[in-house]
Amino acid sequence: MNTGKKIMSLTLASAMVLSLAACGNTAASSTGTSSTGEAASSGGTEASEPITLTFAFDEGVGEATQAAIEDFNASQDQIVVESYRLPQDANNLHDDFVNKMVAEDTSVDVMALDVTYVSEFAAAGWIEPMTDMFTQEELDALLSGTVEGATYDGTLYAAPWFTNASALFYRTDVLEELGITEVPTTYDGWIEVFEQLPEDSGIEYAFSYQGGQSESMVCNWVEFLWSFGGDVLDAEGNPVANSAENIAATQLMKDYIGTYAAEGTTTYSETESQQIFQEGKSLTCRTWSGTWNTFNDAEQSNVAGNVGMTVLPVQNEGDTAHSCLGGLDLVINTYISDEQKEAAKTFVKWLVSEEAEKTFTLRSAQPPTVKAVYSDAEVLEQIPFYADFFSIIENGKSRPISPMYAEVSDAIQRNVHSALTGEVAVEEALNTLQGELEALS
Repeated sequence: MNTGKKIMSLTLASAMVLSLAACGNTAASSTGTSSTGEAASSGGTEASEPITLTFAFDEGVGEATQAAIEDFNASQDQIVVESYRLPQDANNLHDDFVNKMVAEDTSVDVMALDVTYVSEFAAAGWIEPMTDMFTQEELDALLSGTVEGATYDGTLYAAPWFTNASALFYRTDVLEELGITEVPTTYDGWIEVFEQLPEDSGIEYAFSYQGGQSESMVCNWVEFLWSFGGDVLDAEGNPVANSAENIAATQLMKDYIGTYAAEGTTTYSETESQQIFQEGKSLTCRTWSGTWNTFNDAEQSNVAGNVGMTVLPVQNEGDTAHSCLGGLDLVINTYISDEQKEAAKTFVKWLVSEEAEKTFTLRSAQPPTVKAVYSDAEVLEQIPFYADFFSIIENGKSRPISPMYAEVSDAIQRNVHSALTGEVAVEEALNTLQGELEALS
């Protein structure tokens, strides 16, 4: 989408502040380490020597990523990849990369970037376009939502590496006891199940989700909007936060709190909402797919063995449910040499190949972006819920794609949370949000 000069200037100004805070250091930050114990530089090499690349990523996927690097290095002798590892914190990772890009630092070649920041880096001119790296057939092999999230202003700027999506977890034993053979697909359908429960069931709520002022609330909120056919931005990238669909969806999200969801929902992140479900107090729980193992671990969960996974509810029967996508994409530093860029493209394409994605999934349990991996027999044997999860993630959507995403998210968090708590009427809160988003565009 066309963001205009105002967004660009604000983005670069923000980035300059971060750069100054880093005291002008153009080398690797003190929190990051390379595979040799310090940040590696992408300096020039003799033509006969292998090209050295530095791959920056966070510790959340540290061991599996390090193993992938070692596999790649062993697969050929033209490129040597070294690691630059940062703590598992999306904001810290973002700020470290911004500081480097503002300084036109070449100490990292490839970066694992949170999907929400691809548009910011693309708009600022910090990362290489990747349109010429993939054929249409190769792109079609990837989940469409991940390709959409890696695209800015019609150009692919990132390679979708791994993803994540939310799902609705529910009590299979409850449906069995009530003789319900078809899993509900609408909000009203789940409420009907809840209202059939005997008083001694121990289940107090139909839904458990995240409504605290946080990024997790943003993910929940856009899912409510999508279930009503709404969205934050229209096809041209213009804010439509106060549309009739969005007002109705936000009102429903609010009305459930204190009735069909716990009063404390307005303070909940993933941890609190998941605990309600693990204790057996909620019929369903909206959270990320990786929570499957926790919910089915008898040492952590009272409902282990009685948990199913399905699509998020929609407002009207037959509508398509859309889960919010997360994950990391791979981007290439635009300031490195042409020789480094070509080597980086080779490494990136190897990482997102079907075989490499399968191996990474088996090591990390991170959902892949290559569709074929979800039907692989070896993967399904180790991660059986992927059989049901594929249809969920296949229809996943990205949060608003904007080079000002941090500011967009902040505006959503403040205004929507004020609506959920009842501090401000829903329509008034969304009108205010609309004005703030228009000021950013």
